Amino acid sequence: MKVILLEDVKALGKKGQIVDVNDGYARNFIFKKKLGLEATPTNLNNLKLQKAND
Repeated sequence: MKVILLEDVKALGKKGQIVDVNDGYARNFIFKKKLGLEATPTNLNNLKLQKAND
């Protein structure tokens, strides 16, 4: 599953990166702790717009 990181995650990546993780890891750790979002087309577009505004 591709995930957009909302925070820096040790040994995984930095804020704003798109990383590929196991489904269970994403559901049980990343999403529950609000460290990332699923990389859907809408979320990817929002990330792109957010980077353009920075």
